[in-house]
Amino acid sequence: MVRKFLVKVNGREYVVEVEELGTAEQSVQQFVSQRTVREIIETERVESPKGQERVEERPMPQETVKRSEEPSSYVSSAHAIVAPMSGVILKVLVSPGQKVEHGQKVVILEAMKMENDIVADRPGVVKSVKVKEGDNVDTGQILVELE
Repeated sequence: MVRKFLVKVNGREYVVEVEELGTAEQSVQQFVSQRTVREIIETERVESPKGQERVEERPMPQETVKRSEEPSSYVSSAHAIVAPMSGVILKVLVSPGQKVEHGQKVVILEAMKMENDIVADRPGVVKSVKVKEGDNVDTGQILVELE
């Protein structure tokens, strides 16, 4: 189930979509500065980094959800596939304009001497490829954008 929340930080509003993946994990997608950041959080044991506060979950009023679906300067129409961990790009398997299916491999990422297949989490058309073979990437870095 996907739920939308409106989060206000330093006077700026951000739309956050939360999708429950199972009993132990949630997928959080934040649309911030025209980027989608995907983080995996263990729901049984969530610790706030030093200097951050916990956020209490409150469903957004329906009128807020409707308003947030309107075009915004910080919500991108593209969908980003991001690095789930830091590592080195071994191979880029897609190019701009190429159609991809849900689950299709788009990038092979080496991390801790293991090859990790990074797959599209939805169907679409590749808008841009942000990395090339041999690039070092950080967790959350955009690898491929889909339209």
